[in-house]
Amino acid sequence: MIFKRSPSRVADLMLLAVTVCWGVSFAAIKTATLHASPALFVAVRFTAATLLLLAAWPWLMRAESAAVRGRGYRILGDPSTLRWGLLMGTLIAAGYTSQTIGLTTTSADNSAFLTALSVVLVPVLVFLVHGEKPGLPVLAGLGLALLGLALLTRPDLGHARTGDLWTLGTAVAYAIYLERLSAALKRVPYLPLLFWTLAVCAAWNVLLTLTVETRVWHWHPHLAAALAVTTLLSTLLALYLQNRYQGLTTATRAALIFSAEPVFAAAFSWFLLGERLTGWSLLGAAFILGAVMLIELKDAAAPSTTEIRP
Repeated sequence: MIFKRSPSRVADLMLLAVTVCWGVSFAAIKTATLHASPALFVAVRFTAATLLLLAAWPWLMRAESAAVRGRGYRILGDPSTLRWGLLMGTLIAAGYTSQTIGLTTTSADNSAFLTALSVVLVPVLVFLVHGEKPGLPVLAGLGLALLGLALLTRPDLGHARTGDLWTLGTAVAYAIYLERLSAALKRVPYLPLLFWTLAVCAAWNVLLTLTVETRVWHWHPHLAAALAVTTLLSTLLALYLQNRYQGLTTATRAALIFSAEPVFAAAFSWFLLGERLTGWSLLGAAFILGAVMLIELKDAAAPSTTEIRP
C-alpha cells in the first residue's frame, strides 16, 4: 500500500496506535499479578510473542517490499543486529519486569504516571548523547504533557512505596530504550531486531524465574485474558508497530506521542471496568492530547509527499 502523505505523520499515527495497545495493559497486568509472579508472567508473555512472530514471519515477508525481500531479510539478521537486539531486549526486560514488580505494591495510576516520566527523560538523553536541543514547540508539548499526566492520573506520591521506586526504574529503562531504538533503526533492519528484542527479553525473565523469583502461577480466566491481551496487543503488535515506524520520526517526538498512553488506559478502565472519570481526569487527557496535536500543527504548513511502502 502506498501513502501519499508525510512519512512522519503516518509514523505518528502508528505510534499513537501503539499507545492504544499499551493503554489496555495496565489493568491487565494488575490482574495478572494476582495470579502469577512478575518475572514468570513476563517470561511467558514474551516467549509466546516470540513464537507468534516466528509463525507470522512468512506472512510479514510477503507484506514487505520487493527491495527488502531482495536483501535476504533473515530472521537472525547479522552480528550487528544481534548486538543491538541484546541491548534492546535487556532494556525492555528491565522496563517491563520492573513495571510488573512495581504493580504488585503500587496503584495503576501511580504506575501510569511514573512510567510516563520517560517522556521527560528522552529529550535529556538525546541532548546528552547527541547534543540536540529540543525546539520550543517540543518543550511546550513536553510541559503540557507532564501537566496533563499529573491531572489525569492524580498519583499519590506523598508516601513513596517500593512499587513506586521499581516503576521509576521502568521510566529510566524505557527512556534509554526509546533513544537507543531510534539509533538502532538507522543501522539494522527492524524485523530481525524485533525478533532478538522479544527473544532476549524472554530469556532474561526465564533466568530471573529460575534463579531469583519464587514462582507463582495459578491458572484463572482473568490470568488467561491478561496473558492474551498483553501478548497479542501490548507486546507483539505494539512492538512491531514501534519498530516499524519509530525510525521515521525522532525519539523525542515518539516519547511525546507515547505520553498519551495513560489517556487510553483511563478510557479503557472507564469503558471496560466502569471506573469513574473525574473532571480533572478529562482536563488532563485534553492537555496530553493537546500536546500531541501541538507537534502535528507545527508541521502542518510543510507536509511531505514521500511514499511509504510497508
